[in-house]
This record gives sequence, structure tokens and C-alpha cells, in this order.
Amino acid sequence: MQENLNSSHWKGLCEKCDHKSCCNDYVTPFVTALEYEQLSKLSNKDFADPVLINGINGYALKKKKNSEECIFWDREKGCTVYEKRPFDCKVFPFDIYKIDGKYTWVVYSCNPESDWSWSEGLLQVLEKDAITMDLLEHIDAFSDLGRLESSDKSYDFVILREVILPK
Repeated sequence: MQENLNSSHWKGLCEKCDHKSCCNDYVTPFVTALEYEQLSKLSNKDFADPVLINGINGYALKKKKNSEECIFWDREKGCTVYEKRPFDCKVFPFDIYKIDGKYTWVVYSCNPESDWSWSEGLLQVLEKDAITMDLLEHIDAFSDLGRLESSDKSYDFVILREVILPK
């Protein structure tokens, strides 16, 4: 997947944004049991809390004590688990939410009026290479808007299109 998700797909999106990054200002990422297992091989930290969303077990990554930063974020090095980061982190600033009964691609945007047509190629790559069986088994937890709605912050997003799930 990493070959297909190279920086050219992102069109400089993150470099142009003047907001804080996903690693230090957003709702904590949802982590599946498989992702948790992979991360636990890289870290001996207590890095996630168990969560139950829509009857599905998973985890939420912790933030550093008295901070909004992800427990795996290093200000000098960036993400310390980059190669094994969860799906939620891989796709940011894009996300999947269940809206009106359909799994829908959204993008968190500091400029909601942007022309997002360029992102279609990236969404196709994500659908082809990043949506795994593990994610499909947890998609009703991953795509639940409750995590976002229960946050004390407001996160603007733009609805892009329905997700084309692998069969």
C-alpha cells in the first residue's frame, strides 16, 4: 500500500494547512484488535484504551498526559509508529462515516470551499489498497459519528462521496 499512497497523491494538502496536525488536535483514532497487536510489538507503553462502539470491541489511542498529542507523536521525529500506524491515521484528513445509512468519504478541511475533485484518485487508491478485511469487520465502529459528536471540539468536514467497499 505504501507505494500507492506516496506523497504525490496528497497534492501538498497537509503542507498548505495552517491547522494543527492529526497527531495533536483531533479525536483519538480508532484501533482494531489486529492494529493494537501490531502496535504493541513496537511499544511497551500503555498506549490505548479499550472501547465498545456499536457492539464492536476496539481501542482508542491515548494522548500524552496533559496534552492533545498522540502518545506516539514525537515533535522531532514525527510519528514513531508510522509504518504500522492504524488505518484511521493512514487516511487522515480523510475519514469514513456512516451518513444516512451509507459509508461515506469525508475530509476534515480548513477550507471547505476547496475543489476536492483532485482527491478522487486518492480515494480510489485507499479503497483498493487500504481498506482491509480487518477494517471491514470493524467498519460499523470505525465509521460511527458518535466519537466526533461526543468531542468537546468542533471538526468541520466536507462530504465527498459514498465509499466503494471491496467485495
